[in-house]
Amino acid sequence: MAEVKVLFVGPKEAGKTALANYLSGAIQNADDPALAPTRPTVGCRVLEFDLPRGNQNQENKTFTAIKASVEIWDISGDRAYEGGWAAARHNAIGAVFVYDGDKPGDDKDLDQWYKWFAEPLGLRESQCLVMCHHKGGVSRGFKPPSARSLAKVHAVQTNLEEKATVIRDEFDKFVAEALKASREKEEQGIIG
Repeated sequence: MAEVKVLFVGPKEAGKTALANYLSGAIQNADDPALAPTRPTVGCRVLEFDLPRGNQNQENKTFTAIKASVEIWDISGDRAYEGGWAAARHNAIGAVFVYDGDKPGDDKDLDQWYKWFAEPLGLRESQCLVMCHHKGGVSRGFKPPSARSLAKVHAVQTNLEEKATVIRDEFDKFVAEALKASREKEEQGIIG
């Protein structure tokens, strides 16, 4: 089984913890994942789960063939913890950039987050995903992030109150693509 380390990064209070909890199944007993309580992340949290999931959506069997042990590293958006970011990003094969779609301008710092996390790892576009997260109610119109470094990266609108299973499907697809790109980079490194 492949081991996959994915970073969840972005500004403070963007929804990284709520999304990581939902995707990892850490709140599986909650009636409504959007209402599950979260606290500001201190430094970094690591959540582990296996793919395929036991309760995988049977309609979307495209990505159930992935067998992977996934670690989501939920990294605090507080720059007070910046000293630990180099260690946290070590051996990651992908990064999910999360911003609050309801907070004007929250996406403006994503270029900096890209420089801090994706560039040092040499991540390809397929190893990055942008989540424009809406914390409550109805999602407003989706506008891709203004960050130039993420212009070609796949971006999705997320809302745990509406179509939460779509978030899982998008994340599982991302893990498959990031793992494939990581293996290709590794093979190219061996070939020279």
